[in-house]
Amino acid sequence: ALRGDVQRFARHRFASKVFEHALALCSDEERNGLASQVLARPGFVVALACHNFGIDIIRALLDLPQVSKQVQMLLVKSSGRVSRDRFGTELMLELGLGKQQPKRVLDLTRELGLAERTAYDAAVASIAIGGA
Repeated sequence: ALRGDVQRFARHRFASKVFEHALALCSDEERNGLASQVLARPGFVVALACHNFGIDIIRALLDLPQVSKQVQMLLVKSSGRVSRDRFGTELMLELGLGKQQPKRVLDLTRELGLAERTAYDAAVASIAIGGA
């Protein structure tokens, strides 16, 4: 039944859970059949990686040794698109392929610099008050 409309079921709130469990629990032959249908459609892996229910299908595919490398390769090839998505970024970080966002690093640096500057200003003020 899942093979009828793989794209629709993989993105459906409840059908995606069934699809995910099928990839985990069915026979190797059925798992490979479902996986090959997902991999046969160009861009479908990337589209699922950027979808709130589809991401679980990608995680299940990554757990299958027969297709894991192929899925990772497709994600790496499209890492720019995947990394711009909220769900895709999460997946890429899980796989160790994501980058820390520069804005967050800059914000953290500013916060640390501000804290250091405040401590410095307080020290200068206490010296000025004590010295006067």
